[in-house]
Amino acid sequence: MNSHDSNNNDAIKQKLNSFEFKKNFVETVQRHRKIQNAKKGCLIYTFLPEENEILQSVSIPPLEEIDFEKNPLLLPKLLCDRDEKLYHFRSDYPDDSIPVSPLRYGSGIFAGMILGSLRFGANTSWIEPVGKSIDETINFPWKKNNHIIDIALQGMEYSTKRMKNKSYVYLSGYHSPLELAFILRGSDFFMDIYLHPEKVHQLIRRCDEALKWVYELIELNVKKENYGEIAGYLWMEKGLSFLSEDAAGLMSPAHYQKFGVPYTNGVFKRHGGGFLHVHTQAYHQMKNISNIEHLTMYNWRPDPNTPEAIDIIDKLFYGATKKIVMIVASPEKIVEKINILSQGRFFILCECQDRKQQEFIVNLIKEKAPIG
Repeated sequence: MNSHDSNNNDAIKQKLNSFEFKKNFVETVQRHRKIQNAKKGCLIYTFLPEENEILQSVSIPPLEEIDFEKNPLLLPKLLCDRDEKLYHFRSDYPDDSIPVSPLRYGSGIFAGMILGSLRFGANTSWIEPVGKSIDETINFPWKKNNHIIDIALQGMEYSTKRMKNKSYVYLSGYHSPLELAFILRGSDFFMDIYLHPEKVHQLIRRCDEALKWVYELIELNVKKENYGEIAGYLWMEKGLSFLSEDAAGLMSPAHYQKFGVPYTNGVFKRHGGGFLHVHTQAYHQMKNISNIEHLTMYNWRPDPNTPEAIDIIDKLFYGATKKIVMIVASPEKIVEKINILSQGRFFILCECQDRKQQEFIVNLIKEKAPIG
């Protein structure tokens, strides 16, 4: 380590307070920072069975039953209640986890903030496709003052202040420009790719403009109470907390390279990196995703009827030579695959049976898959 890196480390430490709900917080942040500049090594985030009881101890009503205009802080209060219990229990975990609290109004919240309308279900939200033609969708209504914005900003402000020095908070549901274009157009979007490719680009560019505006709106109106950002589960000095790219799994690599990669890369460039959420149905996009220049980390979220990422890790290893790759793996699978895991950069989510197994698997990762 040169003197510049040493001075930078000291400066970071001075800005970080020890989190109430993470006893080894500063040490964990240092490991997160180190892996971002490393060639190989693993981070490990563990879960224990007792957490399920804690999560169920705070009842979250179905979103469709909440009157957000009369009681805009009900949901954030309940989510904070739950996370305070959860992270108090997790505070002495020896792993690489850092408390993070997604404020979730369903997957349609950002589209709702742009259009000014939103429909809620039990645990999600959505908008209806806009227009009957690609031209009508391109001209989607963009309402820069609406009650959905007010609800989201009030919730974020409350949660961020309450969880200061306890947990990082972000508004769950950030979309890539491609993803929002698909949401606005509906399933006809994929036919438009063949019939009206230039108009599809036009729609995606307008989506990018609207998303840039709404993401900046949050940054300008909600004061950050904790130093740095959590991108997925990864601590970064700056970066985008979460960007959804579900649409990638529904496209060919050639089309995603054309309609997805350039715009998604542009988002991460503006934010200085960050986390991309993709599903295992998008395994065929591994090279495209891994080569997004300004992306820092992405995950393989398990889908039904697809192999677990850990079971085909040899086929996915290329991605971990380019980016940090988040996967789910059992303790047994980690032991079995530790040699290949140690040669790339992985962030592993692992459910352990008890504290003894947790301690074993954390020590295994630190000893057999060191960051370097």
